[in-house]
Amino acid sequence: MTRVAVTALGCKVNFAEMADLAGRLAAAGLDVVAEDDHADVRVLNSCTVTLQADATTRQRLHRLRRHDPGAHLILTGCSVDANPGHYTRAVDAVFDNAAKPRIAEYILQRFPGGAEAAPAAPLRSRAFLKVQDGCDHRCTYCIVWRARGRRSRSLTPGEVLRTADAALQQGHRELVLTGVDLGSYGREHGTTLAALVETLLDRIGPARIRLSSVNANDVTPQLAELNAHPRLCPHWHMPLQSASDGVLKGMHRGHRMAQYRRVVERLRAADPRTELTTDLMVAFPGETEDDHRRTVDYVAEAGFLHCHVFRWSPRPDTPAATHPDRVDDATARRRSAEVRRAAAHASRARRDAAVGNTAEVLWERVDESEARGLTDTWHTVVAAPGAHTTAGGLQAVRLDAVDGDALRATLLHP
Repeated sequence: MTRVAVTALGCKVNFAEMADLAGRLAAAGLDVVAEDDHADVRVLNSCTVTLQADATTRQRLHRLRRHDPGAHLILTGCSVDANPGHYTRAVDAVFDNAAKPRIAEYILQRFPGGAEAAPAAPLRSRAFLKVQDGCDHRCTYCIVWRARGRRSRSLTPGEVLRTADAALQQGHRELVLTGVDLGSYGREHGTTLAALVETLLDRIGPARIRLSSVNANDVTPQLAELNAHPRLCPHWHMPLQSASDGVLKGMHRGHRMAQYRRVVERLRAADPRTELTTDLMVAFPGETEDDHRRTVDYVAEAGFLHCHVFRWSPRPDTPAATHPDRVDDATARRRSAEVRRAAAHASRARRDAAVGNTAEVLWERVDESEARGLTDTWHTVVAAPGAHTTAGGLQAVRLDAVDGDALRATLLHP
């Protein structure tokens, strides 16, 4: 039986696409295996959000080729669209994002499946449901909208419901809604993300829903109110990028700080347990020391559980790349270190505050000595497993102590 390994880099949309591909190949009788196993065919879904993401794509390609020199290596994703013609000699086949749906057909034509469908090896214990693609925004530092498509487009609510029902029937107990610009979901269909989430919450039973990433300007009052629902994970990844309105304007972001603060207040009013994670870009052209200090101070004010901090780098064909007022490298490195320190302090404070609470954990890895999983609020939890502790299952725990970057817990119902 042909063995296929799929690898996703970058955002949760990429993971959702590879999970879908793995399921289609398994249903056709191919053996979908983990990345570290031997494979006859390998598919890498790439990322291009930063120059480092492109470098990571190249590094992973070299690693996969060394691991399996004879494998048929296929590259797809945003780095392909951002770097046309760059990878043709490094791999056996290249598919841009528009051609990505044809990868399964391409593989099956060359490597026919077996007589019986094989179970797909899941990329995650959670089910990633891609409900939207493309982006109507034009952030001045970003090239993803070019790679993913210049127009936002969504699945219909009926298509999402059918996909969600299938994931629930497969035993998934957490559905992650993903999109390149998730908050724009449904506009061309005359609906909204809030309406979709409300509909899903009415039919998911014991499972829970998580939103992958939503911009603050897309968190409507109706969506914020749903944060009080016990099956919607009170964890919101809202990219901030900067806490300076001047920098946000230069980035062409859709929100300003007053709106971001207002959304945070609404979410925590709906559920005080709410945890926030975010993206922060340091040393954008024109960023002053005062702008930087505003960001450092807001990290503590907001109490982010986790911050993805990265320094701005010039991307070809983006307006910011031509901005003359660049921050020098030494200053950029210092500012990055200061934001990271503030983020680490805020993260530790949130973990300390969680001790003593009860939580529902979705277990991602379970062996004889330890179970590791995620709470609905995005805390990593470790515990001694019980008789009913299984990977992909939900279980109630008491959070007893901070254990490095995780929380040590006790099962409430072993």
